[in-house]
Amino acid sequence: MAEKPPPKPISPQDWESLVEDFQHGDSRREKWRSLSPSVVELALSSILKKEFPFKIPLIIFLEEFSDLLFPPNSLSSLLERLVETLRVLVQSPIDGIHVTYALKEQMMVSMTSILISTNAVESVEARLTESVVELLLVVINRPNHGPDRHARAIACECLRELEKAYPCLLSDIAGHLWSLCQSERTHASQSYILLFTTVIHSIVNRKLNVSVLNTSVPLVPFNIPQWVSGSEKEGLLELNYKELRRAMAFLLEWPQVLTPCGMMVFMGMIMPLAVDLDLQPSMLKVQFFWMIYSFDPLLYHVVLIMYSRFSEAFNDQETEIVGRLLLFSLELQQYLVFRLLSVHWLMGFLNGLMVNGEDAEKKKSVVETGFRLYPSVFDPLSLKTLKLDLLAFCSVCIDSLKPQTVSDMIVGDGNSVVKLFQDGLVSVSAFKWMPPWSTETAVAFHTFHKFLIGASSHSDDDPSTTTALMESAIFNHLKGMLVDLILEFQRLVPVIVAFIDRLLGCQKHLWLGERLLQTIDANLHPRVVIDYRLVSYFPIFDRIAENQTIPPRRLLELLTKFMAFLVEKHGPGTGVKSWSRGSKVLGICRTMLTHHQSSRLFLGLSRLLAFTCLYFPDLEVRDHARIYLRMLICVPGMKLRGMLNLGEQLLGISPSSHSGSFFSAPSPRHYPDVKKSKNISSYIHLERMTPLLVKQSWSLSLLPLGVGSGKPDFSGGFKDTEATTDERDLDANIQFQTISEDERIDKPEAPLYVMDSKVSEILEILRRHFSCIPDFKHMPGLKVNIPCYLRFESETFNHVWGGESSKNGLHGVDALPAIYATVLNFSSLAQYGSIPSCHIPFLLGQPPMSGYLPGETDSLDIIAKHDDSGEEEIYKAPVMIELEPREPTPGVVDVFIETNGEDGQIITGQLQSIMVGIEDLFLKAIAPPDIREDVLPDYYSNLFNALWDACGTTSNTGRETFPLKNGKGFAAVNGTRSVKLLEIPTDSLIHATERYLIPFVVSVSGERLVNMVKDRGIITDIIWKDDDSGLLLDSITSVTSQDTTPLYLTFVDNEDEQESRLNISKRSMGCIHVLIFLPPKFHLLFQMEVSDASTLVRIRTDHWPCLAYIDDYLEALFLS
Repeated sequence: MAEKPPPKPISPQDWESLVEDFQHGDSRREKWRSLSPSVVELALSSILKKEFPFKIPLIIFLEEFSDLLFPPNSLSSLLERLVETLRVLVQSPIDGIHVTYALKEQMMVSMTSILISTNAVESVEARLTESVVELLLVVINRPNHGPDRHARAIACECLRELEKAYPCLLSDIAGHLWSLCQSERTHASQSYILLFTTVIHSIVNRKLNVSVLNTSVPLVPFNIPQWVSGSEKEGLLELNYKELRRAMAFLLEWPQVLTPCGMMVFMGMIMPLAVDLDLQPSMLKVQFFWMIYSFDPLLYHVVLIMYSRFSEAFNDQETEIVGRLLLFSLELQQYLVFRLLSVHWLMGFLNGLMVNGEDAEKKKSVVETGFRLYPSVFDPLSLKTLKLDLLAFCSVCIDSLKPQTVSDMIVGDGNSVVKLFQDGLVSVSAFKWMPPWSTETAVAFHTFHKFLIGASSHSDDDPSTTTALMESAIFNHLKGMLVDLILEFQRLVPVIVAFIDRLLGCQKHLWLGERLLQTIDANLHPRVVIDYRLVSYFPIFDRIAENQTIPPRRLLELLTKFMAFLVEKHGPGTGVKSWSRGSKVLGICRTMLTHHQSSRLFLGLSRLLAFTCLYFPDLEVRDHARIYLRMLICVPGMKLRGMLNLGEQLLGISPSSHSGSFFSAPSPRHYPDVKKSKNISSYIHLERMTPLLVKQSWSLSLLPLGVGSGKPDFSGGFKDTEATTDERDLDANIQFQTISEDERIDKPEAPLYVMDSKVSEILEILRRHFSCIPDFKHMPGLKVNIPCYLRFESETFNHVWGGESSKNGLHGVDALPAIYATVLNFSSLAQYGSIPSCHIPFLLGQPPMSGYLPGETDSLDIIAKHDDSGEEEIYKAPVMIELEPREPTPGVVDVFIETNGEDGQIITGQLQSIMVGIEDLFLKAIAPPDIREDVLPDYYSNLFNALWDACGTTSNTGRETFPLKNGKGFAAVNGTRSVKLLEIPTDSLIHATERYLIPFVVSVSGERLVNMVKDRGIITDIIWKDDDSGLLLDSITSVTSQDTTPLYLTFVDNEDEQESRLNISKRSMGCIHVLIFLPPKFHLLFQMEVSDASTLVRIRTDHWPCLAYIDDYLEALFLS
């Protein structure tokens, strides 16, 4: 076969253009890939030319684009040419001009990289890899030859990379590599040592049973071991520990020849080897602990890694390590980054020492060493910050150690943490005179925060409490320090406000911020000077006005004095100044009105506003004060806060700050088609997943009368008022904060009344129950979820809106229309609070049934299977309507949809309303969190009895009020009774109860009824009462007693009532007690007296309007 003619040479300028085009990519690269011969062949022929000057860049080019230049179909031939080129260059003599050591080294490196990236061991013939390894072994097999020592080191690194890519590749010649390591004495010995260490690491890691002393296998020619290619696994046996430990002993004698970077690589392999070969960690400590006395950060890092791996071997040397790290951070000639790194290491070392549970004496010595790392005045600011963080960590260590251990640390009293804080803060003391935006000020307040909450994390598992932090010495010192800073350096007030806001914004440290505000309020007002500079304190006054735990009396008195000062100092040149100060004072007053109850503010704020109306020189300020005063006197507190919040929300809307061309460029807009959206509810449906038992078509709503007015107030529409008359009086009279003596209003005490033990027990149960019910006026209330699904008919939708998908010849699911970015908005005239909207990103239309019916030959069971299959779920989107009822009454939820069609149409309209029935509002009573699961039935039974008694009479508990959750709202139990006779068999009653009322059943009594319910096995975890005594005790005593309830039931007109009730008692099988919670705070109780052919349901509730719906509900539940 004739040889191919030599390729046409390419000039160096053409090679530069080719490399540039490859680096640019895209079409410029494609024009070179069609060359014949290929780019690789042209490059290799150019490299072998003696006068070609572009050799090394061309070799790097081949390595960089090896994935493109070495395709799989021609990989073998190209690699063979590349290996031949490598052999020619390696064997060529050095002339210093055309053939240099740098050219040889780059060729070896690039050849190794291409072999590994193309996976030549598995993808091509093994002889190519063997040839490369053999050439590299020939290069390194000249120990102590000076001129080519660097080339030999490069060859060792290439072999090490091949060994890492293909473990145990060089395991058969480990003995020869050991001999070369012993013979090499030049600086290339590091590469020989690392190569031998890598081979030993691979042998141990793969558990290969080979001899590292055997040199019977020749170094060259080289053959790839069979276990590397995976063809044979006989070598995977037990390790030869004796020879491997001997090799380890040899390696541990050569750390002095390694550079710091080489030591990092060396120790990364030696430590796992020591563990696998069961060597003593003390051997490593003896050989390598000396590196802690150097000043190289890499060697420090090696020692710290070794300590973290074998900490038990460094016993009693922790103080020495800390001392060396401390000394390294103090060396001024070191780079700043290394000094910062040493402090980081020191913090991590101390943290690990404290966590590992070492003895107290060792911790004490280490912490004492850390105390020496005070930042100096001339340290860089970044280094000061880290050192202050380290001191804050040491303060945490002081608190974690026993008191007797730290009694002699630094100082002899309990203020050691405070002294540590004061001494450390000296280095950044200039923040007091620097601008508030300076970095030094930020560092100082960062240190405040670190020392304050250093012992408390944000984790819920942290055992530290806020109470312990508030009682700490550092917090008490910091409180006084902040007050002094506010008084002496007014420019720091915004920074202190930001510091407090950071605490207030954290749920765990909220109390710390509130306590700081309380301290500032108590100590700042008596010491502040009333002058024009008082306005600089207004940011902190705003935070005090917002906090509900701080009585506003002191702040109102101070603001009144300030307004009097402005009136007194007013003159011809102070007009704008008076207007500005006065407006800011009224802003603080508005903040108080927004966050405090009106009764708490009335006396002090009315005096301030009245004084401003009468005497302040600026007309605008007087008008605003007059408006606030009129609102304070005439508008109730809840509505007043709502009015003020509304204005704040409107003023809080700010325009976008982006003014670039991207945001100002007009975009195409689609507008909703009103005509097409008119009948949208005929083909887009929102339906309940569970149908209602009773489709309520009316709703009972009581509109409360205004206080002191004879006309009803309809301004709020069909909304529940903020509170009834009793609740308003209650909110106005009950305060949760401590009120001073001059703020109290003398009122006659309520008369005392006597209660027996039974009533006392009932009240205790009810108080515990109501304390778990959230007050929707002050916190999120209970939620009621109504599951629905949204669907739309594709045929009607396409007819109205058109569909491009149906015009493109698509079939099946691809031809169905879809809607995108659907938003469902809900509203209701009923008392359901604010109903959140629902977002559906994508919904596919329901296919027309005619298009999906099977053929005439298909059986009917296939059709039924298609209708019931899960594929129909892709045409329905689940929607959850979340209600927060203010009153347990049925209602109607109006649904509005906004969505987008496939062609960008905006589809809007109103869908069919969703009915909310009385059964949707049924919830299980809330149990206290400390009640165990095994005693829950007893708790619910006792709660039912307590509520039954409380709803049955008003003489014992009618005057009691029960605080709700968070203690801001109250509830009272005013009971109402009713009865309902159901002509229903016992089995039907039990079946309906198990289906609809099972979560609310608390007890079943009567032996016959208990046996029937138990045998069915559906109702569990309730109280079972097998005795028949006392089942009708409530019904008998309730009629004979003097009761005002006008509901009676006569079974036979001509017979005596008492005798009829006794007959009922004889026929009764037992009772079922049902406890239903009606949000937000009401209850519905059923006592169902079950007989063979009928059931008498006794009903009691503390919300009488719900009785209007119970009659229809019971009939639909049991009689339908």
